[in-house]
Amino acid sequence: MFNLFEKRLKYLVIGAGSTGAAFACFLHSANKNVTLISKYESIIKTAEEKGGIRLISNVKGDKRYKIKIKTEQSYNEKADVIILCVRTPDIPSTVQLIKKASKKNTILFSISNGFGIGYALSQKFKNLNILDANFVGKCRWYNRQEAEYLQQREYCELNFADINNNINPKILNKIKNDFTQAGMNTSYLTEQQFTELSFERLITRSPFEACCIYYNICANEFEGEKRETFEKLCNELLILAKAMNINVRKDFLQEYYENFELYKQRDDANIYSSILNDMKIGQNSEIDFLFFIVIELAKKYNVNLPTYFKIAEKFKEYNTLQNYLN
Repeated sequence: MFNLFEKRLKYLVIGAGSTGAAFACFLHSANKNVTLISKYESIIKTAEEKGGIRLISNVKGDKRYKIKIKTEQSYNEKADVIILCVRTPDIPSTVQLIKKASKKNTILFSISNGFGIGYALSQKFKNLNILDANFVGKCRWYNRQEAEYLQQREYCELNFADINNNINPKILNKIKNDFTQAGMNTSYLTEQQFTELSFERLITRSPFEACCIYYNICANEFEGEKRETFEKLCNELLILAKAMNINVRKDFLQEYYENFELYKQRDDANIYSSILNDMKIGQNSEIDFLFFIVIELAKKYNVNLPTYFKIAEKFKEYNTLQNYLN
């Protein structure tokens, strides 16, 4: 691994959706060696015809980036760092590509919604170095046909931690510096710090998603019994956090409730949650690491979460968590 200290790291970004494209553009802007994998040949063809991917970014401005884009079949290199930028239901489908693109000491991390994804990757890829990672950037499609993307937040934030504490800190600092040079606010955290941050983010997603699918409602309908259920779910996560020795800031829930009330007043608050939207169109959702991971942790730590268990029973046929661990 020591030869990585001096060399230009070779990055592979799997997934040319909004987040993957943004990651590739940011890295390319800092002259990093990055290849983007797309399952859509139309995206590759359009990018070639237009002179690259267009990213309209609040951090980088409006520009096209002539990034190397390949299909899974045409990629035949070995990467130093593999970044998974796919939805969690699609992670199992990337296994063969990861095996083909990895070598000894390859580092792998996933930019996906949920809690515990790093652990799941460590179970599936025991021979790779796994990072836990968290990204905030508000990335969206702009025009799929024209290979154009949006990055709407005023900053991009990337946090990561070495899940097994076996990666040389010099390599982690090199990765941190690469992303910092690319324009992201990047932090290398201890596993405990990362777990606490991730759990707080789980609180802001899991109860909302669970309440939406249980009552078939959207954000501006969280009133009466529905609001009570939402708050019960939030408080049950605090009970789980205590059992797991995870520190959640004392005023975190109050801040979240205040921000949630502001969100309910927005024009787009009448939309359904991402999981409910996926269910409505018959598409696999991110329910595993945003909901069922809570059930698994409750069983592991012998914690009774009655509201979570009640909702889990109703949607148990959607639980595919073992697909990631086997």
